[in-house]
This record gives sequence, C-alpha cells and structure tokens, in this order.
Amino acid sequence: MSDNLLSVRELVIHYETDEEVVEAVNNISFDLKKGEILGLVGETGAGKTTTALGIMGLLPPKVANVISGSVELDGNDLLRMTDRQMRKIRGKRISMIFQDPMTALNPVKTVGDQISEVVLLHDRCSKAEALRRAQEMLGMVGIVPERYRDYPHQFSGGMKQRIVIAIALACRPDLLIADEPTTALDVTIQAQILDMMRNLQKENGTSMILITHDLGVVAEMCDHCAVMYAGELVEYGTVEAVFDHPKHPYTEALYRSIPSLDKDVERLHVIPGMVTDPASLPAYCSFADRCGDACGMCRTLDPKVLDLGGGHTVKCLKYTSKWEGKTDGKTESA
Repeated sequence: MSDNLLSVRELVIHYETDEEVVEAVNNISFDLKKGEILGLVGETGAGKTTTALGIMGLLPPKVANVISGSVELDGNDLLRMTDRQMRKIRGKRISMIFQDPMTALNPVKTVGDQISEVVLLHDRCSKAEALRRAQEMLGMVGIVPERYRDYPHQFSGGMKQRIVIAIALACRPDLLIADEPTTALDVTIQAQILDMMRNLQKENGTSMILITHDLGVVAEMCDHCAVMYAGELVEYGTVEAVFDHPKHPYTEALYRSIPSLDKDVERLHVIPGMVTDPASLPAYCSFADRCGDACGMCRTLDPKVLDLGGGHTVKCLKYTSKWEGKTDGKTESA
C-alpha cells in the first residue's frame, strides 16, 4: 500500500468559451503523503485555485473541462466519481478553506447552523449533537462557543476566517485545501490563523495543500513546495531543497522579489514582462519571454520535467545537454 494520501497525475484543465480556450492547468503531477503539508506558490493566474477546485470537483460546469489526468485519493480516482459520490467525500474526507471569508459564509444563517449542517450531512447524529459539535469547533478555533447563535455580520474578518476553518474541520477531514486563507487579514491576525491551522493540523494528522503568495509562510509551515507558472509545475521538492537550492529561473526571481532587512535597496527586484496569457500559451517554454537566462533553444523547445534527485524536479532546459546558455561559466546537464 502506498503511503500517499493524494496522487495527482498529468492533470490538464481548460476553460472553454466561444471566444477562446484558457489552458489553466497543464500536465501537472504531484503526491501528498498522510500528515504532510504542500505549499503551492506562484503569481496570480498560475492555476493554483483551478488545481484545488479540480481536486474538489467544484469546477464551474459547462465552462471548465478536465481534459485528461487523474486525481486519486487513497487509490480512488475522484475524477471518475459521480456528483453524488463526491458530495459524500467533500466535507468528510476533503475540505477547502476558500479565499474570501466574507463571501464563503451564508449571511442569513447563524454560524452554529452552518457548522452543524456539515456534521448532519456526513455524520449520523441528532441536531442537538450536531450543535454541540458546532460549539466545540468554535471553541477549538478560539471563538466563545456561546456565539453559535450569531450571524456572520456580527464577526470581524479574522473571526469569519476562523469560522470558515471550523466548518472545514468539523468532520476532521483527511485532506484540507487552504486557498490563501490569510490574504484578507492583517499581519497580526494572519500569524494567529496560521498558528491555529498548524496546531489543528498536527492534532488531527490532517494533510494540507496550502495555496499562498507568501514564501515565508511556505518556509515556516510546509514540508514540500510546488512552484506554478502558466499552469505548470516548474519546480517541486522539499522545502529545504527548493529554498536552499532553487533551480528554475522563475523560482530564483520570486526569491529575489522578497524584501530583505539586510540589504538597503531603492527598489525591489521585479520580474520583467507580464504573466503569460493562458489563452495563448507559446509552443516553447512559457517563461522564456521573461527569463534573463533564456537562450535560443528556450524559444524553440518546450522543456520536459527533469528529476534532479531526491524528489527535486525542475522544468527547464538549463539542466539538459541541449542548453546553449551558460550558468556560472559552465553548461549543466541532468
């Protein structure tokens, strides 16, 4: 038996309209072991949220299409399941913390009812037991349990996010997907929410996919890091490998964009150009037009994913024998 809880293989997702085809996710693969945290990073439009929605089976109907690939939870392909089968899994085995807590909650239902609704849907218990569980979950995320009768508008932004987390964890899922759970919060509340999520994850042994723009959060919380660009995983590996030895030019550029207290600079590093339009991806490397290391081959060939050892992978021609450019004065090959 594999110790992987989740295995995503060669997943391709398109948004198709009469005007264009948006290639949102392009042939990505990764594994997530039980109890581990994977950090998914990249600029806006990289395909992070689409990947999460594809795993959850929540892609918008009629527009979004899973072209190919598989998403296996304990060996069962979620993409082959019916809507009825997925409803039994969502909330029970896989839960998601959505990006905006302001719109994730129903404004006309009490928070206690919204938490207990999840419990009633997946666990056979009475309404009284479900409400007791709802109060218990509120206490677990640092909210006074007696406030279960209150409505979302009676809570601050940080408290709303805690309630969303309580709903996601109400049935103690095996996998939690957190889509930028602290983006709308101030710095102090961000730290509190992340500490709480880390503690709850350790207590319950929950696996987690953390979608974020903050590389500092990934370094602090995650076991593995996956860097996405234009719907592709351009680099993947343990946090130590990716942070200490970044290989892809895009990963290196993201690190150079982080403000440093040790350096006195007038202007932060900026990645030149615009994010590649997923509706018109080039046939060659999608990052080549913004890459300072790009050579002629980079605008001719689409690189394949290379294993650099120890599970550290990169999608870049710099590490092949075809590379025409130079790195530190010498050519590298995989």
